[in-house]
Amino acid sequence: MWHRVFMSSRTVTLSEPLARVVDTQVKSGRFKNTSAAVQEAVWNFFVGVNSPFKEYDVTPAEVERAARRDLAAIKKDRQAGRLKPWKP
Repeated sequence: MWHRVFMSSRTVTLSEPLARVVDTQVKSGRFKNTSAAVQEAVWNFFVGVNSPFKEYDVTPAEVERAARRDLAAIKKDRQAGRLKPWKP
């Protein structure tokens, strides 16, 4: 299934401090270009990002509890010598 998103061109003027922040983000490789950086910032500010907790229908406490359980299991396996050292 293909989705087509139509975009319109707009001219936006940024203050110097904001332009430096956007340029820094683009140069770091986080965004492909200035347009992508500004679009994400506007989207997140006005529309808002979906909460992963709502998306997966869990609470932060449930996520923390599962993380603690998994980390405890990893620690136990490491102490028992069942984990091999990982080398990239």
